[in-house]
Amino acid sequence: MRRFSIVQRPRMDHSLDAFARALDAERCRNARQIALFRALAAVVLIGANLFFTLLRPGYKGAPIASGAFYLPAAVILWWAHSRFPQLAKRSALWIPLIDMPFVLTLIAPLAVRLRDLGFVDDAAAVGTQLALFYIALILLASLSLEAAYTWLAAVAALVLQTWLFMREERDFTFISIIDLTTLLVTGLALYAHRRSIALVKSAADEQTRRERLGRYFSPQVAEALADVERVPGEGHSHEVSVLFADIRDFTARADALPSEVVVQLLNDYHSRMVDCVFRHGGTLDKYLGDGLMAYFGAPVEQADHAERAVRCALEMQQALAEMNRDLRRRGVAELKMGVGVHSGPVVLGDIGAERRREFTIIGDTVNVAARVEQLTKVCDASILVTEETRRRVTAAFGFVAVEPLAVKGKSAPLQTYRINPP
Repeated sequence: MRRFSIVQRPRMDHSLDAFARALDAERCRNARQIALFRALAAVVLIGANLFFTLLRPGYKGAPIASGAFYLPAAVILWWAHSRFPQLAKRSALWIPLIDMPFVLTLIAPLAVRLRDLGFVDDAAAVGTQLALFYIALILLASLSLEAAYTWLAAVAALVLQTWLFMREERDFTFISIIDLTTLLVTGLALYAHRRSIALVKSAADEQTRRERLGRYFSPQVAEALADVERVPGEGHSHEVSVLFADIRDFTARADALPSEVVVQLLNDYHSRMVDCVFRHGGTLDKYLGDGLMAYFGAPVEQADHAERAVRCALEMQQALAEMNRDLRRRGVAELKMGVGVHSGPVVLGDIGAERRREFTIIGDTVNVAARVEQLTKVCDASILVTEETRRRVTAAFGFVAVEPLAVKGKSAPLQTYRINPP
């Protein structure tokens, strides 16, 4: 019993590549948001500092040099992250290097000014406000989806705020509570970081799965399968119609053509043929070099699978005629194709070793369909279908019986039919 691959499972490195691309894209989006937030915050905070300085003339505010450095730096980083994706991946690195020192030089004096103006009551409230800014920056760093950057921001926050509180001779209990709160928020940020990565991976896996479905199944079948957890693979029997198509004498012709022309011809051919398969709700099993195998009636059952296969075979020949017209205009010799269709039972499921399985159909029906396609050369027919397929077709096609011929694996000659459009 001959086995044919249908849908090859994506290799692990392909899945990882999709996940890595999705993670990079998410990091770049977050980096641009962080950079935009930094630029807007710089404008707001520096403006607030100037406002409160003007509110109390003669009162010395936060160092002007701090704002003069931070605002241009924030704008430059926002512009650079929008233009250079590689730089955006390191956006969270600037939080402990630029943003947190800025908190000490501008935010801390501003908090003191708020206290002096009566907006807050005591020094503890000022310290709490400072800690809240650091906590917000740690959460921003976690958006980088890099645990190392989150830890770096947390360590910088602990060092800077502890140093500031000790310099101002704050109570040890107060410092401990603030630092413990910072550590707890860091743990929460790391948990959210892991959950975000898990969500990105889940979305990437789903996108990879949908792309795989779209590559091998028609849009109708792919849509029906998209809402289930996975394509059924335990092994199920199905009644299907199997179609084989092959370009005649292409191997000898390919030997006389440049390799790039051969690839171009095959890509054009396969593109047109697969479109025909999908338009009739078929499933692409595999490419066979200069041919292909498809089937109708599984994994989603189709009562009219034989008629779909026959109509697809006819449309494939029409598509080849259109391709040949294009080839003639380019001065390239035309192609000829034989199509064989056979209907019957197959087993559909995941078959192979645990590390490398393939979603596959097996059965005598597949073998016979391949033999029928080979008979098209003997009979000089563009399309041949078996008696089993003809019996399942209700449309008024023009079936013309061909003299029964012996095929490998069958004791009795096989009855086949030429087919003309209805």
